[in-house]
Amino acid sequence: MVALELIYFFPTWLFSVALVILVMIGAFVWWIGNLKATKAVWLFVCELVWTIFAGIGFLIFSLLTLWQTQLVIALIVFLAGLVVYWHQNSIDNKQWDLAAVNWLSLVNLLVMFLATATLMLTVQFYSLGVFWLMIGIGIQLVLALYLLFWRQGMPDKKFWLYAVLLAWVGEQLIWITHAWHKSIYLKAFLFVVIYYLYSDFVAHYLRGNLTAKIIFEYIVIAVVLILVIFLFDWIFLLIPSIV
Repeated sequence: MVALELIYFFPTWLFSVALVILVMIGAFVWWIGNLKATKAVWLFVCELVWTIFAGIGFLIFSLLTLWQTQLVIALIVFLAGLVVYWHQNSIDNKQWDLAAVNWLSLVNLLVMFLATATLMLTVQFYSLGVFWLMIGIGIQLVLALYLLFWRQGMPDKKFWLYAVLLAWVGEQLIWITHAWHKSIYLKAFLFVVIYYLYSDFVAHYLRGNLTAKIIFEYIVIAVVLILVIFLFDWIFLLIPSIV
């Protein structure tokens, strides 16, 4: 938490503090993983780095006030704490329990929102090309899907087929919405919705319980969420600009 406070008050220290945080994460996870570089430990590092640095980017580029910054820092610490707690349990018990799978799935959705907004803000701030945004989004989607497959014990024989398809959908969405003059947070929320619907659909399919009722429920959820997005856009963005 102190390191995050330093980044806010001394933004010129960003790279130095970020490097220190990265080293601390590696040493901390290696210690929890009983000083072994196993698959579980590497994925632990990836998820914790993703969580913390998504929050750091959001903290830096969102131009928050002091009290908003404190809330974001508290959220980052809370999410990182959940990641550490559940991963440590899985390493100690050699398995994932249902509560951990459900909680970390929710955590990943929140982290994806922060990370997507961060990537968009970074590209905008440094005037980078859309290519870099597409690369960042693609890597994030593949990581999130792999963590889901791993925790739920789904067969990874066809993982890359589903991952490449998801990354392709995400990058096409980036290409379409890059010039879309809407709020970055609205676009980030749209990406989270797309990932959630896709990953949950694939999970049901691989478990063999994808029924017509579930498909209908997904269609209803998708329609409702799209309506919510455009209602939000109409109330908070379109009406104020007209008035």
